[in-house]
Amino acid sequence: MTTVDITPSPRVLRMLGQIDFAPWQCLAELVDNSIDAFIDQSRDGKPATDPRIWIRLPSDPELKAGNGEISVLDNGIGMSIETLQDAVRAGYSGNDPVEKMGLFGMGFNISTARMGRRTEVWTTRPEDPEWIGLVIDFDLLEKQKTFIAPVQTRAKSEKEIADGVHGTEIKISRLEADRVRPLIWGIGKKRTRDRLGKIYGRVMQRLDIKLNYDGDVVKPMKHCVWSETRSVETQAFGRVPARIEIDKTLDSRKFCSNCWVWLLENEDECSACGHDENVVKRTRRLKGWLGIQRYFDKEKFGIDLIRNGRVIEELDKSFFTFRGVDGGSFLEYPIDAIHWGGRIVGELEIDFVRVSHQKDSFDKLDPEWKKVVELVRGTSPMQPQVATRMGMAKNDSPMARLFTGYRKSTAGLAALVPGTAEGTGLNSGLIKEYVDKFYEGDPEFQEDDKWYELVEQAERAKRGGGSGADKFAGKFPIAGKKTTTDIDDPGGKPDPQGGGDAPVDGKQPSTSKPEPDLSLSQSYELSELPGDVVVKVSAFRHKADLDGQPFRVKPDGYTFRFDYNASSPYFEESVVTPADYLLVDLAHHFLTLSAETPRNFPVSRVSRMLREKYFPEEAGDVSRATSAASNLLEGLKLFLDEKLPGAAPIEPGQLSQHELENIKRSAYKSASLSPGEVEELVRKGEFARFVSEDYLAELVRGWPKLVMDGAYFDRPYEHLSPDQREDSVMQVIEGLNDATWLVDDGASALNKDLDWRLRFARALASLKLLESWKA
Repeated sequence: MTTVDITPSPRVLRMLGQIDFAPWQCLAELVDNSIDAFIDQSRDGKPATDPRIWIRLPSDPELKAGNGEISVLDNGIGMSIETLQDAVRAGYSGNDPVEKMGLFGMGFNISTARMGRRTEVWTTRPEDPEWIGLVIDFDLLEKQKTFIAPVQTRAKSEKEIADGVHGTEIKISRLEADRVRPLIWGIGKKRTRDRLGKIYGRVMQRLDIKLNYDGDVVKPMKHCVWSETRSVETQAFGRVPARIEIDKTLDSRKFCSNCWVWLLENEDECSACGHDENVVKRTRRLKGWLGIQRYFDKEKFGIDLIRNGRVIEELDKSFFTFRGVDGGSFLEYPIDAIHWGGRIVGELEIDFVRVSHQKDSFDKLDPEWKKVVELVRGTSPMQPQVATRMGMAKNDSPMARLFTGYRKSTAGLAALVPGTAEGTGLNSGLIKEYVDKFYEGDPEFQEDDKWYELVEQAERAKRGGGSGADKFAGKFPIAGKKTTTDIDDPGGKPDPQGGGDAPVDGKQPSTSKPEPDLSLSQSYELSELPGDVVVKVSAFRHKADLDGQPFRVKPDGYTFRFDYNASSPYFEESVVTPADYLLVDLAHHFLTLSAETPRNFPVSRVSRMLREKYFPEEAGDVSRATSAASNLLEGLKLFLDEKLPGAAPIEPGQLSQHELENIKRSAYKSASLSPGEVEELVRKGEFARFVSEDYLAELVRGWPKLVMDGAYFDRPYEHLSPDQREDSVMQVIEGLNDATWLVDDGASALNKDLDWRLRFARALASLKLLESWKA
C-alpha cells in the first residue's frame, strides 16, 4: 500500500498557539484552496470553464446523531499525489504569498481539525482514470503515534471519464457539533452565506466563480454606491466624481517568498532566514476604488481591504483618522453628519502587505501599509484649515477629494444627499426601503436613479419648488441618465375622483401635472398588526386645492393614493404637515385591512407606530431629539475648532472668565495641558473643542462671519444692515440655546409638566429650524 508522510513542519509549533479560527474562517480556509486552484488556471492562461464550488452541510438531526458530514467540492484542475501530500502537511506552503490566497500551509489542518476529527481529501485531474485520496483520522494517528497516512484510490465512472471530470473534494466527519452548528442553523447559516458573498465577492466576479452554500446561491456582495457619472462641484478640487478609481504601480522590491518579507533596496539576502535563493523581484500594485454610498450609516461605511480577491478586513475605518509623526491622532471623518454616520466606502487590493496568520487583518506596522495610507488618504489632514494650522501641505489624495465634496449631509445636489419634498435631508424611512431592496437584488433599485430623484426633489424645494424636470433643468445640473419612478403617472388617465387641480378664485385650474412626492411614496408595513399588511402609498403634490379641499385620500385595497396642495393655507397657516394627515388616514386603513378594531389598536397609536418607523425624525421622541441636538452641537464645535484659528489672535480676555476656567479644566483632563498652554491655544484659536455646549452660542455671537452666509448655517449676514445682522444672528443663538437646553435639562427633567412640554415643543421646533439652516 502506498503511504504519504504528513508529519508537520517545525514551523507549526510556533504558530498553533496564535490561531483560533471562528467557524466561518474554518470554512473559508477550504474555500481558499478551491479558489487558488482557479487562480492557478487563470494565471497559466487557461482559465477554468464554468468554475464552481459546492459546500454541503449536515442537517441538525444528522449533527446530533453524530453522522453528519461537511463537504467542499470544486471543479478545479485537480492535484497529483505529490501536490496532495504537500497540501495536507501542516506547515508546508507551496503557495505564492503574493499571488494566491493560501499563505501558511496551516489553514487546511487547523480548519479541518477544529470542525471534525476525520478528514477525507479526494482529487482527480482530467486525464486521470481514478480519484486519489487521503484519510486523516486524528484519533487513529494519535493512537498510532504516527503521521503516515495511506493513499486510497477510487475508479472514475464511465460517465466521469467521458465528461473529463476533475476537481477536489474535502469531506469532514466526526464533527465538533458546537463549532459546526453556527454554519448550519438559523441566522448563523444566513450570516455565513452572506459573509462568503462579502469576502469572496470580488474574486467571484473577476473569475466568474459560482459558489453554492448548501443549496443556496452565494451572491457576490456589492456596495450600494453612486455611479461614477455623478459628481459634485468643490472650490478646492473642482468637479469630484462620486467614485474614484485607484491603480498605482509602485516600484519593484526584493521579496523572500519563503519568509514573506520585503527586503530593503541595499539587501540581497533575506533578513529573516539569511538566504537569497528565495529572493525575487516583485511589482507592488495598489488597485481598487473609493466611492460614496447612497446612504449614511453609523457602522456600514469604510474601506474593504482585499488580498488576492478575498476581503481580509471589512469596512476598515483607520483611514479616517489622521496620525501624525509625533504619535498624535484625531478623527477626521465623519465629523459633520455625526447623527447619520459616514458614507465613504471602497475596495482596495493590497496584496503586498503582510496579513495575520488568521487572515483577518493586515499588519498595520508593516512599512508597506504606511505606503498604502500615504497613497489613499495622504500624509496631512484632509481638513485644509487644520493642515495649514499644522504647517502641512494641502492634501489632494483621493480620499481627501471625496471628503471635501461629500462630507456634509445637506440635502440636494451640493453634496449629493437625498431629501424630502420640503428640502430636508432624508436617511430613514424611504431610504431604508430603497437600501433593503438594493441588497435584496431588486432590479429597479440597482442603479442610482431613484436615489437621484430624491436629490432632485430636495434641490427643487430648496430653490423654491417647481414641478417637472423641464422647469428646473436650466437651474441646476442634471446627470445624463434618465430618471424613473415606480409611482404611476397621474397625468396619464383622468382621476375618477376629480383628476386635475380645482379652480381657485374662479380661475381655471393649472394644467401642470402634479409632482410625485417621493419622500412619502413608499411601501408601509407594521409587524405589530396581524395579517402581514403591506400598503403601497403614492403621494402627489398639487399647486391648487382638489375640489376645494387641501388634500384627498384614495384607499384601494393594498394601494393608497394621497394628493395634497402644499401651498394651501390649510398647511401654510398651521404647524401640521401633509405627512401628519397621511399617517392618520393610513393608520385607519391599516386597521381595516388587518381586521383590527380601535379597541385593540387605537388609530392614534397606529399612527404613532408608523411615524416612529418611517419618519423617526418627526416623532417628537425625547431621547431621539436629545441625541439629534447633541450631534448638532458637537458638529458645530468641531466646525469652529477648524475655523476659529483663522480669526486668531484671540485674547483670553475675550472669553468669559467662567468659560476660560472651564476650558482649562477640560484641556487638562483630556490633554494634560497646563493653564499657560491653554491660554496659548486660545490665542491661536485652537480651543473650541474644549468649550462647553452652552458657550457655543457665545462663540457664534463673537465670530458670526465664521458660521453665517452658508459657512455652517445658511443664514444671511454680510450684506445686511447692522440691525438686520443682529436679528439674523440672534435667531441662530436662540436656537442653539434651545438645543443646549434639550441636551442639558430636557431629557433629565423629573417633572415633565405643562411648562416642560411647552418648552420641549419650542426646543424641538428650534432644533428642526437649525437643522434646516445647516449649509
